[in-house]
Amino acid sequence: MMKCSEMIVVAWLVCLFAAAGCRDSSSARKDTNDTRSKENEVGSLVIVSGLQPTEEQQQAMLAAKEALFQKLAGRLMQAMGEQGPAAAIAVCQKEASKIATEVGDEAGLRIGRTGVRLRNQDNQPPSWAKTLTDKRVDTPTFAKLSNGDAAALLPIKLQGQCLMCHGPKEQIAPIISDQLANLYPDDQATGFQEGELRGWFWIQKPSG
Repeated sequence: MMKCSEMIVVAWLVCLFAAAGCRDSSSARKDTNDTRSKENEVGSLVIVSGLQPTEEQQQAMLAAKEALFQKLAGRLMQAMGEQGPAAAIAVCQKEASKIATEVGDEAGLRIGRTGVRLRNQDNQPPSWAKTLTDKRVDTPTFAKLSNGDAAALLPIKLQGQCLMCHGPKEQIAPIISDQLANLYPDDQATGFQEGELRGWFWIQKPSG
């Protein structure tokens, strides 16, 4: 059984991932659908006003977000139980992008994260989401895109346990702040308060 301190570290690592800490599938994977990738990557997609994904599409996107979170949490807890905190940190660094890609492939969609202030500069929002993130939209938002895809932007509110790596700098333990400085020298994702909007999951699901 894991000790309380180990559970806290797992919670921190999950927060780190969920709040745009590790590389995700949007920056780590190459889009395998070449007929669609050019439009997606050059940033020409926009939200079509007045159109909404079907209920089935919305539920599929919500399920993918939950699957990503749960799969990573399970892997972190496994690593923690078998080898301790160092192994769990390595999982976040080395395996998170693979897990995100696997979940996206299994669900037939693309999934990623972005933040109000970024820890990982690779986690910029896709073009269709930027207007929403600029407005700091803090409620789940579903939309249809100009290429027919369904899309979702799902807010991440800061949990209390996430303050240990996203809270005011003076309240972050040196062992954590030193590690963040080593891994993310351009980190901007501190200074948040509990309950504050931290970032978003974004999801893009092909219409076919």
